[in-house]
Amino acid sequence: MLSFNTLIDALDAQARSDTGESAEIGFIDGASDERRLSYRMLSRAALRLLAVLQHRGAKQGDHVILFVADNLRFLQFFWAALHGGMVPVPIAAGVGEAQLEKLVRVWKHLGQPRVIADAKHLERARAYLEKQGDGASARLLADGTISDEPPAVEAEAVRADVSADDIAFIQFSSGSTGDPKGVVLTHANVLANIRAISEGSRFGDDEVAVSWMPLTHDMGLIGFHLTLVCNGFSHYLMATDLFARRPLLWLEKAAEKQATLLCSPNFGYRHTLRAIAAKGLPALDLSSVRLIYNGAEPIAPTLAREFLDTLAPTDLDAGSMFAVYGLAEASLAATFPQPGSGLSSLSVTRGELGVGQRVQFDDGDSAVELVCLGAPVTGTELRIADADGAALDTDVVGRVWIRGDNVTAGYYRNDAANEAARMGEGWLDTGDLGFLHDGDLFITGRAKEIIFVNGQNHYPQDLEAIVHRASGVEHNKVAAAGVRAPAADADELVLFIVFRGHLEDFLPMAREVAGLINQQAGLAVARVVPVKHMPKTTSGKLQRSQLASAYAAGEFAAVTEALDALMQADAPQAASESSGDVATDLKAICDEVVPDKNIGFDDDLFEIGLSSLELAQIHEGIEQRWPDRLEVTDLFDYPTIQELAAYLEERRAA
Repeated sequence: MLSFNTLIDALDAQARSDTGESAEIGFIDGASDERRLSYRMLSRAALRLLAVLQHRGAKQGDHVILFVADNLRFLQFFWAALHGGMVPVPIAAGVGEAQLEKLVRVWKHLGQPRVIADAKHLERARAYLEKQGDGASARLLADGTISDEPPAVEAEAVRADVSADDIAFIQFSSGSTGDPKGVVLTHANVLANIRAISEGSRFGDDEVAVSWMPLTHDMGLIGFHLTLVCNGFSHYLMATDLFARRPLLWLEKAAEKQATLLCSPNFGYRHTLRAIAAKGLPALDLSSVRLIYNGAEPIAPTLAREFLDTLAPTDLDAGSMFAVYGLAEASLAATFPQPGSGLSSLSVTRGELGVGQRVQFDDGDSAVELVCLGAPVTGTELRIADADGAALDTDVVGRVWIRGDNVTAGYYRNDAANEAARMGEGWLDTGDLGFLHDGDLFITGRAKEIIFVNGQNHYPQDLEAIVHRASGVEHNKVAAAGVRAPAADADELVLFIVFRGHLEDFLPMAREVAGLINQQAGLAVARVVPVKHMPKTTSGKLQRSQLASAYAAGEFAAVTEALDALMQADAPQAASESSGDVATDLKAICDEVVPDKNIGFDDDLFEIGLSSLELAQIHEGIEQRWPDRLEVTDLFDYPTIQELAAYLEERRAA
């Protein structure tokens, strides 16, 4: 089964078979807007674009950064690079400063390779570099960028001779900005994991998948494209920003396509449930759904159960929730439960989850519920290790190590990361903490202090670097942490800043910091908390987890309540003078999306801490009211209701 040597062999085989025309890849751009490609058409398009790449001087072994927002064009260039023996490097395309900074850092880390991008994204990247005073790099980037819609060339593509041990692509983690960590995956790595995923999912003969996960994420690219190509299944890819604006369309399309396979991390379920609460549950038939892969961030069992209960009228199988554990270093999947077994969990005593400690099972109010993530997938070994690397007993917490043919050999040009992760004898330290119970994995925490928000991981050092740009913030006097309250289903981003003055004087700093993080990283800050000092180890390392634990335990409750009172007294009145009906309509749109925030006409939408999903929904509301007047990128340039209203009036007059 699936005896391909390379990913190219897999697409070739599907293109030549009957599946080449019968199976399809659909690209969902709207309720009635869909483009389709057969496997045969994808193969032909890839070769046409390979000719373009080779015409521009790209050779076998070269890196090619894919900074392409459109899913169809992304896949055509991805497969073009593979066919030419080049190494595609997916980077999430966007015009926010966080996306542009990551593009530039990865581009420099890789030695300034060719970039595939459209004119809008290229112009934003050039402007970003010039703003940094790096005009030389701006010119180099522009000269090395190939349009995502290039003119055809007359020359024919030359396919490369690619082997299983050649690098297939490099997956940079979603938080890689300050210290890029590119996971190097060979064709053999990816195919080994695809075989394990196929076996562990118990695929039938005719699975159908619908996904809104971005193709720059390993779940989106490997789980919901490459795995399906290797099996010859039809699959439908929904634009991620479309899901952000219209989450119910995901379910509607799943019913329409009679999907058997879906996927989402926590925030996707939460986002969908909010839409159902606001608009009601459509009349749908989801009885065909067999598995909903739940991963990419720590799984919230209460949220997953709420999702299943809410969708019960659609005949969604309660056993379809498929809680999995994986990471880019494993290609994708590391452990799977038994398909159809549904969600299961254990309750253990909170706070008794350190390395070497035996978990205490507890059903009391103070217990924490941990989700069962199943056993290692075929070909993957797992060890729960103590500080010295020795295997620990069942029900004892330790570091989660993995090894197998699917596991990366290391990170690209990052000796420090490789030294920290490689444990010898093929073992790789995932940085997660967990324990085994009856052969199944339970994750208890993260040793790396990575912050999970909206399905992506963010390195605290990167967010702290942004905070240092705020006026009055001293170097090494800030800590970023992900904190999950006992009853919450997701991490909240909390920032701690050393401040010893009056709380009234802290307000401007808190607002500026929240605005910077929101605008440059696309994250909503739950709290900015003043602290007297930063806890550090004897070797000087910042103890973020200590601050997070203190916050979760309520030790900062008094100061946060005082800040809330000061902010409410200092907040601009929402009913301040507006520029007219346009501003009033814009405010109504904002109030509908975020009814819990008192947004004034002169409030900066980024400074008040809106999430990227909320901003996308606001843009969707504006688009319905004033079609084709406003790009999402305009929100960065006109961040208040007043400024947006004036711009819309100007566009209308023009």
